[in-house]
Amino acid sequence: MLKHQYPSMATCEICRNQILEKVDRVYVEGNLLTVCKSCSKRGKPSSYQQNTQKIGFPRPKKIVKTEKITLDDARILVGNLSEVIRKSRMAKGLTHEQLGLSLNERASLLRKIESGSIKPDEELTKKLERFFRIPLYTEVDTND
Repeated sequence: MLKHQYPSMATCEICRNQILEKVDRVYVEGNLLTVCKSCSKRGKPSSYQQNTQKIGFPRPKKIVKTEKITLDDARILVGNLSEVIRKSRMAKGLTHEQLGLSLNERASLLRKIESGSIKPDEELTKKLERFFRIPLYTEVDTND
């Protein structure tokens, strides 16, 4: 018969060695672990109060709304926009690449606009209007 028996053989959850001496319970990276004496230095004692506040990004300040944005449908793009742009470019004798360099835009974007697959945004439309000196917006009668 053995003189001294340990009530339970515990294993350190960090180094996986059997704990033959006093079992310590420590917090390591927010987790409560059973560890040996040498690994207990890696955490805080179990009597340590965990900070219950979650670490994260600070909450954004409340946004104050000033005005609602209203859409103005009084001006729309002309119906034959792609054709007007293509004819204007060809009248000046420019390639897509040359026009792109003049407007600081990609030639592939200008090709897509001329083919009618995409519509230009307001900024690009205004650039095209100034460059070609043609109107690309038309007024719409909203008094229906």
